[in-house]
Amino acid sequence: MATSGQIKAIFWVWLGLNLLDIFVVRDLLWLLEHWDIKRVLVNFGLTSLAMLSLLFILNPIISRSKIGKNIVFAIVVVPMLVQLSHYEVYRSFASSFGFYEFSQDPIMVLELWLSQFNYLKSGIILLSVYALLSLLTAPVRVVKWRYGLNVIGFVLLYLLTTFSWYGVSNFQNSVLAYYSTLLQMSRIQVLEFKYEKPPIAPSQLPIDELPNIVYIIGESLTLSQMGIYGYERDTTPKLAQLEADEKLIKYNNALSIGTHTRLSVPYMLVGIEGIDPQGKIYQTPSVFNYAKARGYTTAFISAQDTRWGHIKDLFVDNDVDYFWHGVTMYKNASVHKGANDMQVLNEITLPYIDKVSKKKPPFFLVLQMDGSHYPYATHSTYEHKKFLPEGPPNSINAYDNTVVKTDDYLAVVINKMRKQYPDSWVFYSTDHGQGLGGKAGKFNQDPHLNTIHNPLLVSAPKSHYRQLLSNQDLPISQADIVPSILAIIGMKPHSNINGKSLLDMQNPERLRVVSQYMPTLYNSPNAVLVNPDLSFYIIDFEKMSVTLPDGKRTIRFQDWDKKYQQIFTNRGLELK
Repeated sequence: MATSGQIKAIFWVWLGLNLLDIFVVRDLLWLLEHWDIKRVLVNFGLTSLAMLSLLFILNPIISRSKIGKNIVFAIVVVPMLVQLSHYEVYRSFASSFGFYEFSQDPIMVLELWLSQFNYLKSGIILLSVYALLSLLTAPVRVVKWRYGLNVIGFVLLYLLTTFSWYGVSNFQNSVLAYYSTLLQMSRIQVLEFKYEKPPIAPSQLPIDELPNIVYIIGESLTLSQMGIYGYERDTTPKLAQLEADEKLIKYNNALSIGTHTRLSVPYMLVGIEGIDPQGKIYQTPSVFNYAKARGYTTAFISAQDTRWGHIKDLFVDNDVDYFWHGVTMYKNASVHKGANDMQVLNEITLPYIDKVSKKKPPFFLVLQMDGSHYPYATHSTYEHKKFLPEGPPNSINAYDNTVVKTDDYLAVVINKMRKQYPDSWVFYSTDHGQGLGGKAGKFNQDPHLNTIHNPLLVSAPKSHYRQLLSNQDLPISQADIVPSILAIIGMKPHSNINGKSLLDMQNPERLRVVSQYMPTLYNSPNAVLVNPDLSFYIIDFEKMSVTLPDGKRTIRFQDWDKKYQQIFTNRGLELK
């Protein structure tokens, strides 16, 4: 039985771990942002109580042997270090996606972890946890019924915070949040989807008047760093000139389909805006299938390794006449560093356009850029390093130089198409943005505006300029690009396609979905519903909860307005 001194020592350890959790694993800014949110108080309070029960349970193990103490030390400190590293990058704790990403590509995750490793905070955690656990070395006599009550209390509190609709890991004790996420992952079933695309019947319409079309998919470019969208730095002078010359239209209220390459890119090539729990993407023709059926010569040129996310397997079929990807030029190409964009443009893309344009059929070309992925410093060439010194590889200067590169790349393609093929179309949108610090964290883990509110650009024939301009400030999605292409070439979209053609007037009250609940990644059951003013609801389909736009209040999904529920039930969500 623990003495009063031992009980006091446990409370000191518990208090110390909580202080480390708030001020080292997280930071004072997090506390100032969240202290008045009821859901935070409930989540942190309950998991802290569970942690207190856990310390009473572990105390005999710590006091009986040095090996026991070291095991408990690892049980506590490893999650804290993982959560610290994740918070340093994303301003949130490790999610099921993070664990899954590590299992898929541990080298990439470890490289990112090491590049962002905070040695000072990690040292504080290691030394502090060891010192705190050293307070629990006095021998303890176990009273079975009291020990049993502690075990029951811990289990009940742990399960309540893990599976309750009100529980959210980002607001919990970092150690228990880590193990709760692992436990939740074990409950997620591996789903099997039907892979059966319906064939598209070849069009009997003439092809003489069809325009050439280029669809460019960017990588990790955020709207906030583009001069054409109001950034104080002149990162996009060439795009700004194209806009002034009425050769380019920028859309101001466009959203990404998802927050990761393996979410956005596959759906960008099909025209579906999530959620997609039933895997409709696997039963829907791609834009290549439509273009080929209409009589186009089709091509897919990617600076990346398209084996990532099985993009090659999904889209490179008999309807893609020419395929090339970054590993052909750069053997180490990956999702975070592909082949050099300008080298691919000059040595592969432009020669291909010149060659294919000499033939009778019009061409449809999809380009996937290396873009602006981290580490940013590796994604711009010497001539594009306008903002110096770059400093760390993921600095703002390094990032802005990737935007300068993209400005040059897009201008070359658009000017060529406008000059040589006046009736041609060029579409551009990035797969997702980047957090770049602050509340959004770094990179692209969470659906903050820097991640999901991204550029969408169109260069069109003069005859369509005013028509497209009418939607410039209205709410649209990058899922709208494929339906726009189908409208241009006169093909009727499959019923699964829910994007809206930009050639039609958009609904000013349109609600859009940015989702992770899509089977091209991990089918993580989360999404956001975005209002026209860019405020949004956060939906957790695992716990069937909805966090309101103020970020402070959460309700059950079943208590949400029926018109909002219907958006998701219409897309395959099954209510239990």
